[in-house]
Amino acid sequence: MVLRLIFSLIIIASSSLIGNIYANGFIERTKLLASMLSTLQMLETEIIYSATPLPQLLGKVAKKSKGEIGNILEATAEILYKKEGYIFSEAWRIAIEQETTKTAFHKEDIEVLLALGNNLGISDSNDQVKHIRLTKEEIKRNYEMAIVDQGKSVKLYRNLGFLLGVTIVIVFF
Repeated sequence: MVLRLIFSLIIIASSSLIGNIYANGFIERTKLLASMLSTLQMLETEIIYSATPLPQLLGKVAKKSKGEIGNILEATAEILYKKEGYIFSEAWRIAIEQETTKTAFHKEDIEVLLALGNNLGISDSNDQVKHIRLTKEEIKRNYEMAIVDQGKSVKLYRNLGFLLGVTIVIVFF
């Protein structure tokens, strides 16, 4: 009897933990998009008010940025500093492919970031600022949709995990 109770609690706790892990993916994406918005704002400000070369600018903004976003900027700057013949868009794409594999970014978020890389570093600062503002609007739209998804899905996955554990316990015990 005690053994059944222990196994039941372990099953319910495990399935609840799995539900929480899935729910945290939605929360993490929302945080990443918010961090990306603030990083793009810093990047825009640096482009407007300084004449710093792009690799140095990316390194400077990367130090101020949080986690995964800073890693993307830092990786891009490192690729450009190596001077292996990559243009900015290629270095940006390589960095995004390397750094977003372990993040909660969705495919559409990555596509927006890749599109930004195609437009930075090839025109004057005014055009670059326009592209950054356009990207900020797209990220903001994705952020708002992520908040809606988070509101629905977090509660769903947490409850689903718990209820799945209870169902398993009822069926097998």
